[in-house]
Amino acid sequence: MLLNIDKPLRTSTLHDETCPHVPRPHGTEFKPRDKLGRDGGWFAVSSGAEAKAVAQREFPQGTYKPCQYCQDS
Repeated sequence: MLLNIDKPLRTSTLHDETCPHVPRPHGTEFKPRDKLGRDGGWFAVSSGAEAKAVAQREFPQGTYKPCQYCQDS
């Protein structure tokens, strides 16, 4: 699973790695893997609970949500 922290949108979204809404490759200069950059970051997580904890730790002012396309509600 991948947690997408998006600073401009102020959201943290949990995705399956196979989700069509996850860009390939994930991780850029401004949105790196496993740390926050200017625009956010991508974090590998193993569960929804871990995703919520990472979102709260890394970007507490954001809103956490599961992806509407690949995660069960």
